[in-house]
Amino acid sequence: MKKALFGLLALMIIGVLVGTVACASGQEAGPYVHTSGLNDGVAMTQTSAPTILAMPPATTAIVPAPTIPREYPPPVIITQVPAPEKGSVAYGDISYATSYAVAADRMVIRTAYLIIVVDDVTATLQQINTLSETYGGFVVNSNISEDRSRLYAYINFRVDSARFNDTLQALHNLSVDVKSESTSGQDVTEQYTDLASRLRNLEASEAQLLELMTHAGTVQEILSVQRELTNTREEIELIKGQMQYLEQSSAMALFTVTLEQSKLIVEFTAETRTGKEDTGIQFYTNVSGGFSPYTYGWDFGDGDTSTEANPYHVYRSSGDFTVSLKVTDDKGTSETYEREDYITVLPGWSAGSVAESAWNALLSFFRAVGTFFIGLGIFSPLWIIIMVILYFAWWRRRKKKT
Repeated sequence: MKKALFGLLALMIIGVLVGTVACASGQEAGPYVHTSGLNDGVAMTQTSAPTILAMPPATTAIVPAPTIPREYPPPVIITQVPAPEKGSVAYGDISYATSYAVAADRMVIRTAYLIIVVDDVTATLQQINTLSETYGGFVVNSNISEDRSRLYAYINFRVDSARFNDTLQALHNLSVDVKSESTSGQDVTEQYTDLASRLRNLEASEAQLLELMTHAGTVQEILSVQRELTNTREEIELIKGQMQYLEQSSAMALFTVTLEQSKLIVEFTAETRTGKEDTGIQFYTNVSGGFSPYTYGWDFGDGDTSTEANPYHVYRSSGDFTVSLKVTDDKGTSETYEREDYITVLPGWSAGSVAESAWNALLSFFRAVGTFFIGLGIFSPLWIIIMVILYFAWWRRRKKKT
């Protein structure tokens, strides 16, 4: 009897243990995987706890009244995502043929900035337009302006990166002088490769979410998956835009060119146009065009000259003076600018000049008095008649009073 009881007790303990193990194994089923990182073109996997799907716990014979479990879909497990083949379409209708083979060729964004001097700005601008089309490019923007009868132009254009050096040489051939030139190259291969890796991972996540969407059982589960799917697709579109920008920028080199007319233009101004004897006047030069360095030749109109760019000149005598400036550039081209009666110099202070001024003032006074009396004498008959009339009028008034 005791052996039978011990045997029954042992069977019950074994049944409880079996049920516990079955429940534990049922709860651990159904992990899902998301991709992270790359290794030789194959996406690696990493498991995490389930967020939506779970398998129902198993039941055993020791449960008094087992219930019918709800039907759950099988878990979705993705172990590896191979890299797309070269030439495949990654997403939509945008081809990323080079997205997964950038290691073979470097992606470099090349730019150039030049300031050139040309004989004919308008004609050269048209030649650059033709040049960009010949080398498989296009003009981004351009404009032309005029300042003091001198033309300037600005053009921004792109050409095939493979013709970068050819374009640079062509611009040198079109110019008579290159005042400034700078080139640069930005290697974006690593940045592009990183974007391609992120794109593959996001597309794998998108595929997982689409699979989960087909197995979602409740409205809450559907909305949750839809929200994650929308965010993932937004990131995919953003990365594709960045990749497309890098592709286009590296495929087409950018040139920014400023054109200046070679015509030499000379002007000058003075700090003041009126001064006094033995007082200095500052002159300022305004030269554009031509080819620096320049040489200067000033003529101040009083016999003195200067070769300075911005001279300071002292006039020793009074009068009106014509000033001229001749400028010669490094190519031997000369231009002269002249301003007639540009400077007026007044006499300075001296004892002799003060006495002369006083004497002239006294003469002017006597001259005015003399003029008054002369005028009085000329009109004397008229004054006599007026005085007689006034006298008789006064006499008659006095007689009436008496």
